[in-house]
Amino acid sequence: MRADADFMVYVGARWPSLVREAVLLGAPADRAAEVTTDALSRCRRDWERASREEDVDALVRQELTAAVARHPRTDEASRAEQAEELLILAPPTLEDLVHQKRQSDRAMFKQVAKVSIPVVVAVAAVAAYFVITDDPAEVPDGDEIGQVAVDRVENPAAGAVWYADGKLHLEHVVLDIDGLRDMTRVGPGVVYGDDEGRVIFVGDDGGRDLLGHKDPDVPVAATDETGLAAWFDPETDLVHVVEASTGEPRVEAEVVDDPRVVAVDGEVAFLVGAAGARALVPVGSGHELPVSPASLLDVRSRIRVFQKDPETIQVVQSAFNTVFDLPGRGAELSPDGDLVATSGADGGVLLYDTRSGVQLDGRLGGGPEVLAVAPGDNGTVTYVVRTIDGAQLRTCELADQHCQTVDLVGLESTAVLAR
Repeated sequence: MRADADFMVYVGARWPSLVREAVLLGAPADRAAEVTTDALSRCRRDWERASREEDVDALVRQELTAAVARHPRTDEASRAEQAEELLILAPPTLEDLVHQKRQSDRAMFKQVAKVSIPVVVAVAAVAAYFVITDDPAEVPDGDEIGQVAVDRVENPAAGAVWYADGKLHLEHVVLDIDGLRDMTRVGPGVVYGDDEGRVIFVGDDGGRDLLGHKDPDVPVAATDETGLAAWFDPETDLVHVVEASTGEPRVEAEVVDDPRVVAVDGEVAFLVGAAGARALVPVGSGHELPVSPASLLDVRSRIRVFQKDPETIQVVQSAFNTVFDLPGRGAELSPDGDLVATSGADGGVLLYDTRSGVQLDGRLGGGPEVLAVAPGDNGTVTYVVRTIDGAQLRTCELADQHCQTVDLVGLESTAVLAR
């Protein structure tokens, strides 16, 4: 993201002076880099806002002062000399800062006894189905999911994230993972669900964090736009909406009709259950979303797709007041909302442009031999296609009808593509 790029330029340029400033504020010299990293990790979330308000220096100063206060402080008389003589090493990477924020958030959540997180139900008719809880779910201990083998391997299929034969392929690492069933991208990592119903976040460095539990047969919903993940836990009757990379809870609601969380779009989680389709949004947003009584399939970038009847999907662009009824069964939207993939009567993949309702050429995927499909941003689609030798991963540009391919020789299991 542009905000992250600007943020890391600032970190690289200001790192030495910030570490020395931490010492001048009272941080021990041998912990100044750690304190500064702690402070910067807390600045990232508000960086875009602070940049718009031309107030980034004030944000950093505030967080640096607070970080110093959380650590033992040195005697004021010796601070200037220590700052002058301090050896400054390389600044942290973005991954270092994300990891630090995740660790500090976990420590904070374990100390919090009660947090009240109110929500608004967008459809008034079903408001009675929600009871807000005062106690957030305890953040599970990361040791509960154990360790897995992680190999640093560059992804041969640029832009594609996939799982096959027990191996999860991210951009820079490959993890040995058992039982992965579904996954959605969040930044450079993914949130996935497994055979045991666990909801797990994986960062681009291969680090994993257990976020919660769900029905193994219902995919976890997430969005890269805001980094949120959502699911329903049938053991507790709670819907959870959390910041995926940290586990920080945003919404926690008790629900009585056993819903599926079908999508997260921006700050909104969409649910479908016996009470119908509805949306959860944080209080204070002033945002209410009317939801059709038809079966809601997916929501991305304010585009909604419904199963109008067994053979027809309906694509709704409320912003432009356009509706398209299109042949198809089931649906998956691209993250930017411009493409929708569905199944035709013969089981083959159908692709549509959601802006015009025009059917696109999906023959690059290989017809009915497609094992998995994931529409991507900017007119790209990734397929896993059955071949004589096993399978092939194809990432295709629809505009120029060109595909980048990776052979998956001897594929023995069903491949899973990250949404």
